[in-house]
Amino acid sequence: MHIRRGVLAAVLAAGALTAGSTPAHAIPPPPPGGDNLLVISYYSGEQLIGQRWSGCSQPPGEWGTLEGTMKVFFTPC
Repeated sequence: MHIRRGVLAAVLAAGALTAGSTPAHAIPPPPPGGDNLLVISYYSGEQLIGQRWSGCSQPPGEWGTLEGTMKVFFTPC
């Protein structure tokens, strides 16, 4: 459990650093009741241009451009 929290904290910190030039956004708390996949999606206008994810006992990953407007999603495993 401590490793997952560490990974989550690292992903959120990295997201905050990459979004330094964008307006501040509140990150919603994860839903209660179990393991969740944290997905941070990056948009240019309405177009999805990249994603970063971690959780669900899987290695973290990413694709695309990790700049732009961030939206955070929690998906149950």
